[in-house]
Amino acid sequence: MLSALNKKWVFANAEAETVDRLKEDQGLSPLLAQLMVNRGLGDPDKARFFLDARLDTAHDPFLMRGMDVAVRRIVQAIQNRETVTVYGDYDVDGVTSAALMVHFFRELDAPFDYYLPNRMEEGYGLNDQALETIKARGSKLVITADTGITALSQVAHANKIGMEVIVTDHHQIAVEGLPDALAVLNPHQPDCDYPFKFLSGVGIVFKLASGIRRGLLDAGWDAERLPNLKKHLDLFTLGTIADMSPLIDENHVLTSHGLEALRTSVKPGVIALKSVVGIDGKVDSSSVGFGMGPRLNAAGRLGQPDRGLHLLVSSDLNEAMEMAKSLEALNEERKETQKWCFEEAEYLLERQVDLENENVIVLASENFHQGVIGIVASKLAEKFYRPAILIALEEGKGKGSARSIPAFNLVKAMTQCSEHLIQYGGHAYAAGLNIEEGRVDDFRKAINRVGDKYLTEDCLVAELKVDTTLSMPDITQELYKEIEILEPFGQMNKIPIFISRDVRARDVKFVGREDNHVRFRAFQGNQFRNVIGFNLAHAFQSIDASEPVDIVYELHRNTWGGRNSIEIKLLDLRNCNAED
Repeated sequence: MLSALNKKWVFANAEAETVDRLKEDQGLSPLLAQLMVNRGLGDPDKARFFLDARLDTAHDPFLMRGMDVAVRRIVQAIQNRETVTVYGDYDVDGVTSAALMVHFFRELDAPFDYYLPNRMEEGYGLNDQALETIKARGSKLVITADTGITALSQVAHANKIGMEVIVTDHHQIAVEGLPDALAVLNPHQPDCDYPFKFLSGVGIVFKLASGIRRGLLDAGWDAERLPNLKKHLDLFTLGTIADMSPLIDENHVLTSHGLEALRTSVKPGVIALKSVVGIDGKVDSSSVGFGMGPRLNAAGRLGQPDRGLHLLVSSDLNEAMEMAKSLEALNEERKETQKWCFEEAEYLLERQVDLENENVIVLASENFHQGVIGIVASKLAEKFYRPAILIALEEGKGKGSARSIPAFNLVKAMTQCSEHLIQYGGHAYAAGLNIEEGRVDDFRKAINRVGDKYLTEDCLVAELKVDTTLSMPDITQELYKEIEILEPFGQMNKIPIFISRDVRARDVKFVGREDNHVRFRAFQGNQFRNVIGFNLAHAFQSIDASEPVDIVYELHRNTWGGRNSIEIKLLDLRNCNAED
């Protein structure tokens, strides 16, 4: 039986023997041991690597294919005082990647330049005109940051005009193969022995900086002249979390230290960004993902990516504060643009899409703003639990963003429809495309044929994965401190989700400007905890709340008036007579 939100609850089934072995080996509580086993950390060595999170356990950058060639060429450029241009992308991952390289070259006192394409005018990735501009500005060596892996023709053009390109990118390899670059740094490429495949774009740039640092040491540079990369983990963490890269393995190690680097950062841009977000003190993955990241993304989405990069590389706090306020205003504009774009999408969906027979949503409109269609596609995919592709049309061309669900790999699906597309690329869950307006209907039919092959009725039911059962008396400050050991939370290291059964909801209040949130006290016997359900008033009203309910939730610390309390953040609920 489905829940109030029409979700299927799936309960973790950790083997008791594995939990007991981990508990004894690492001296963990039963709860923490179970949570770790649920996250694939039942092996004692993996658990130890995760819990220790020591920087010296990070992987050797020279295990990455192409690293030796890239480092050797960049060290040569630094020693010969050649200008190196960093070519970034306009999202947070791309901007932080470029910013990290700028700080690195600046600290080396090495000549550098940077270039970020304008989303509205140039589109995604490398383009021939940009390469011509970079050459005219006096640079013959380009390092891409979070882009370039599918730019086969553009890299060929760079070679033709006498430029060298080093590609650093974490996106999937195109079916046509790799660009003919001087070096390609991407753990996904064939014959790459790098042990961790899920670095973000800024993660690969961080490893490149680490490699260059070692290369300069080998070339005889004094260690005191070289940048301290630990202090740049603030940018690594900002880009990695905002890009929703898996927070496991090396990403877990580096972001664990990077959150502290964000807290103590002396970069004026980071200080200013935290100020406008309202972060004072501890920085966690939530404040990065929902606070800092969207403001940097807003600049790129509205065609002004330089604003975010200029902020992160600023050396003046007053200037940085003004730029951060500007980003805040842009983010508000982005919210409004996103709101009417979502309304347009729902209007078109109601009239153009048959959800009974179409498993993939494809919508195209001249009214869509290409800067926010990715967010809107994500919201549609979440609401209707099926892949969603939105295409912004302009002058006969379309630029699209797609978001998906676990059962549907977007890049593989688009490969099967590639005859209808000009260009495409991305990840299994998030991708982009370019298309002729006249091919949209054919593409819609083709990708739905792919959807018919892979998306069964069960695939279109959202699952909510539950870690374990708690009772109200279990929820204490001590238990919360144990959960915090698993931070930072993110992709593939989700914040723990619990269930409490046979709960009585009392003192129910619908709150918020539109009464769309719900607050109540969850009682078991005479023990209760406070509950908040954001945007869940409609779900709460769809069940019989006078009867006992099972609730699924996360735990969060609520600080008010100098006092800390543990609050339940409701995710879903159902009446107790429902079967698992």
